[in-house]
Amino acid sequence: MSRHLSRRQLSSPHSTPQRTGQRRSRRRVSPWRKLARHSAVLEISARLGINGFLILVATASLTRLVPYVQKQADRLETTRQDLAETETANTRLRADFDRYFDPAQAERITQEQTGYQSSSERPIVWTDD
Repeated sequence: MSRHLSRRQLSSPHSTPQRTGQRRSRRRVSPWRKLARHSAVLEISARLGINGFLILVATASLTRLVPYVQKQADRLETTRQDLAETETANTRLRADFDRYFDPAQAERITQEQTGYQSSSERPIVWTDD
């Protein structure tokens, strides 16, 4: 009888002998159980994949955005230089405007532009005698 017993049966004294020709039916493991075993690995892989994709999208966006920002900064600098030149010209023109329309200086400006002299002024001519 010991010739027909398997190792398992020999190790446990309370087991019943099985027939040698009969096979045990194995229960099939459902695909959901297999998936449940690997769910942590799948979750981490999915997160890494999505984060990698987001990094690629962000890098591509920044690659396209940086030249645009530099171009805008150059335009801003050019505009600021033009503004400074315009403010200088405006200051000069305002000073001229204020001078031309100042009643106290009207007589002097007229004299500068036309050569007119008032009747109270007499020209002095120096001679070498």
